[in-house]
Amino acid sequence: MSWIQEHLSQSESRKSGEPGDPKSQFDAAAQTRWQELGEELKADVAEFNAQGSGASLSTHGSNEYRLQNSTSGLEVTLTADFENRNVRYGYAAINQRSAGVPEGGMLSMRQSRRGAVEFYSADERLTSEETRQVLLEPLLFPKQSSSAA
Repeated sequence: MSWIQEHLSQSESRKSGEPGDPKSQFDAAAQTRWQELGEELKADVAEFNAQGSGASLSTHGSNEYRLQNSTSGLEVTLTADFENRNVRYGYAAINQRSAGVPEGGMLSMRQSRRGAVEFYSADERLTSEETRQVLLEPLLFPKQSSSAA
């Protein structure tokens, strides 16, 4: 079988074998990945707090996570926008301990060929660990501001 016939055959079987439209398939996969991210963040906070630090994670509705670190004086809010296929994140000071507030950003959500949703920064696919590092490193391990200004 040629690659063209194989491709057409796979497309046909996908149409007949998978109920639902591509948008609902993406939405379901994105919701699953978002919940997995929440569990991974929860585990990272627990690991960080095993060292005696003051990090916390809270959920606000079905599409927002808020993580705080009272030691660094920062919080990050993650908001999933499933319609636009992205996650926006922003940092804010929660007390006077913060040496500065890092910039936030956006991760895009893209569906892989196997149907899973993955996070991307610009056009670079992030592993699960890289995703959490991008989001949590400024919160848990903030850079010290240099006072030479």
